[in-house]
This record gives sequence, C-alpha cells and structure tokens, in this order.
Amino acid sequence: MFKASIHSIAQRRLGRTLVLVTSIITMLLLAGCISSSKVYNNDKTVVYRDSIYNMANVKQVGSSISGKLADGTIVDLKGADKKKVTNYIKQNGEIYVKMSFTMDTQEMLYRAKEVDGYSDYNRMKKDFEKAGKQIADLMGSKKKRQLKLK
Repeated sequence: MFKASIHSIAQRRLGRTLVLVTSIITMLLLAGCISSSKVYNNDKTVVYRDSIYNMANVKQVGSSISGKLADGTIVDLKGADKKKVTNYIKQNGEIYVKMSFTMDTQEMLYRAKEVDGYSDYNRMKKDFEKAGKQIADLMGSKKKRQLKLK
C-alpha cells in the first residue's frame, strides 16, 4: 500500500505540472494573437492640386469625359474611339475636353483643356485612366490611407 500512495503523489505532481505548462503555453499564444491583430482605420483621402477629398464614406466612384464643341454642344467622350475624337477635332478645329471623377455627389475635376489633336487627347486619357486605377487601388486597400495624384 505504501507503493500506491507514492505512485499517486508522483502522478498528482506530474498532472499539476502538465496543467501549469499548458496554461503558460496557452497564455503566451493568446498574448501573441492579441498583439498581432491590427485595426485599420477607414479614413481615406485623395490629395489633388491643393485640395483634399475625404473618401471615408464614399460608396461609389465614377468618371466622366466630356467635350465641348465650338458651337457649345457638349458631347460624351467616354468610350469614344480615335475615329470619333478625330472627327470632332476636324469639324471644330479644337474641342474643350473635361475629365472628372465623381465620388457619390462630389465632383473632382481632374483635367480640363482645349485639345487640337488626337495625341493630346490620348495623353490626357492615359493619365486619367492611371489616376482612376490609383483611386481604385486606394479604395480596395486596407492599409493605404492617402493618395497624392499628380
């Protein structure tokens, strides 16, 4: 009977040691999980030409490209091909092109200038599309908070 009581004391000590070690490991793992979790803030801003646009509550971002002809008619150039733009320029000599982004109800004028050749229009359009991709990247990223457009 003496041997049984020694054996049970050793088992109790081993059991207590295992519980203690398991508790310590669990606490360390929980501390590691808590400290590695990151909270991202949704305050996003776009800075363009000395203006700051708050994007935190924006639900929809759109874009528009329009042209004003010599007679005052405004035409939609979004999706216009080279032939269409070239015809407008030939007929009017030059067209006033306006490119802008709309964030819900707020408009951000990106570029507006008179264009007298397709190469000028194409250069403007490429810059506009690049800016649109940067805005989409900002809105889709959890880590990015600010975009400075050129």
